[in-house]
Amino acid sequence: MEFVLDKFNGITIESDSIVDCSKTFHASFHASLIEIINLAQRTKKNLIWLTLPIHQSHLIEPCIREGFKFHNCLETELTLIYKNAPDAFVPFIPTHTLGAGALITNHSGEVLVVKEHGMDSYKLPGGHIELGEPIESAIQREVFEETGIESHFAGLVGMTVKHPYRFGKSNMYLICRMLPATYSINIQDQDEIVDAKWVLISDYLEDTNNSLFNRQMVEKLSNEKGLELTQLEGNRGIHKKQEIFFSKSKD
Repeated sequence: MEFVLDKFNGITIESDSIVDCSKTFHASFHASLIEIINLAQRTKKNLIWLTLPIHQSHLIEPCIREGFKFHNCLETELTLIYKNAPDAFVPFIPTHTLGAGALITNHSGEVLVVKEHGMDSYKLPGGHIELGEPIESAIQREVFEETGIESHFAGLVGMTVKHPYRFGKSNMYLICRMLPATYSINIQDQDEIVDAKWVLISDYLEDTNNSLFNRQMVEKLSNEKGLELTQLEGNRGIHKKQEIFFSKSKD
């Protein structure tokens, strides 16, 4: 069984070096794990990591019997962890999901809103930000899917946090100021969205069928510019920040 020493106080077992037969896995894994634990003690490594792809899920139970515990899970893999010391610090597991809403207004004083199937009220277009997806790209995609309107990112004007949310995690909702590049509505995702429209901001605020929070959000943020997406000289290499949002510089 192959492994590497990482720079974060741990040892990572290479999953592709593991015997894939459940009948012989436990004995071989037990022997190799003893060696790795001894190495961890000599090198003062407190954590042993193992990520199993979904096709090796039959090996999870033997790992649990050896003292491994779940750390985090993706759609196609599960990461387990072995603590070589009871008080060893374990890096946090994912704690938040991300969503974004688009605040888009036109020159007629109208705001773009959508209504989902089964809902009576209208809200801002938006949705979930996928893993590794830039905020700018995510909100452009969501707006197009829900309304057929193309838009450009102008600024990050607000943020809310709710916890606990789904799966016991917290949720961060980013309100993005977007500029429309087109205006004709043509809903793409008709399985989710039943209606989309431009509505006067004043009419939206007066309609109590719309949620109080959404009305407050539109009222307070419809004229704000917020944080702009910024490119900084020298932002490269292993410490590169993929997205930087700074307040707009004074003119």
